[in-house]
Amino acid sequence: MSRYHWRNFERFIKGHSMKHWLKYAVTVLSLAMSYAHAGSISLGQAANYNMFVKGNFSATTADTEGSAAIGGNLIINGGYDFGHITSNGNAATVTVAGNVQKSGSGWLNVYNGQQTNGKLVYGGTLTNSGGGIGGTVQQQTSSVNFNTAFSQLEQLSSTLAAMTTPVATNRDNLNKVLTFTPAIANPNNVYVFNVTQDDLNSFHTIKVNNANISSDALIVFNMTNPNGSVDDSWTANAKCSSGDKSCFQLTQTTYQVGNNSTNSGHTVMDSHILFNFNGINDLRIDSSIYGSILAPTAAISAKGGVIWGQVMAKSWSGDQQVNWNALNVPTTTPTVNAPPVWLLLFLPLLIMLRRRSQATAVAFA
Repeated sequence: MSRYHWRNFERFIKGHSMKHWLKYAVTVLSLAMSYAHAGSISLGQAANYNMFVKGNFSATTADTEGSAAIGGNLIINGGYDFGHITSNGNAATVTVAGNVQKSGSGWLNVYNGQQTNGKLVYGGTLTNSGGGIGGTVQQQTSSVNFNTAFSQLEQLSSTLAAMTTPVATNRDNLNKVLTFTPAIANPNNVYVFNVTQDDLNSFHTIKVNNANISSDALIVFNMTNPNGSVDDSWTANAKCSSGDKSCFQLTQTTYQVGNNSTNSGHTVMDSHILFNFNGINDLRIDSSIYGSILAPTAAISAKGGVIWGQVMAKSWSGDQQVNWNALNVPTTTPTVNAPPVWLLLFLPLLIMLRRRSQATAVAFA
């Protein structure tokens, strides 16, 4: 670049605010880099489990269709079934690092598919003061490293929480519909949207317009409660405390991706939805959920209904049925959406010009 063109270019940049150009360049670079990592999703040791909790699992009835790994104690006061659908290969259907405590009427049944008894392994003690236990029971050290597994899941949750797909948002307050329309197609086929407790309190339908994206895209909803809001339709004892930003009430909401809707019940869409509860320590569920739940720091309390997906949580308490519906995670090496070459070349130039501008300002001060 000649000295004449350089000076003209420098005048042009200065005339349009150096701070503006730097801010623009950094924003574009950040978006590109966030998209570059959007496809790097792995559930690690939790991948083949229907229920994966770091602490205790307690229930009085219902069932988990797939396999379960429990880092604390398994506490059943009544009847409960695991493993009607095999989800973990040749591993034990239920792995418990702590104790097994069975009480009340009914059986704790462990299957490996509907016609075959499964295996329950535990690391502590087993007590049975009511009913019975069906399946093979064996005391042995857990093959799952829960500390390592949840360290990875917490990192994944934090990474997803920091991502946002460039999106147009339409808040139809009249019809109570919140619509996200991705601005561009992501080659990694992963799209991340932010939904708050206030959104669930205000809209009965959350819609993703997938006209410009693949029908098998992975949809991630980052669920947060930044204002510490509550759903006042719940009873006083059931709802979160007002102002508690770490508590979330997950209620009946219709999720629609393209032409598929949870109003239609269980569909192929369920395996393409992940609800991420980063920063939530208390998750309260009172509806059916069509998708998987990533809540590695949350104690989940659940009432009736069905979850069609995988559950990863700090602990579980409740009688909600959990059906095996594996999350469809992109397994191929992500296509990195690298920052454009012009931006990589242009950004150092902007920084150099800003330094020269600051030096000139000091000289004439």
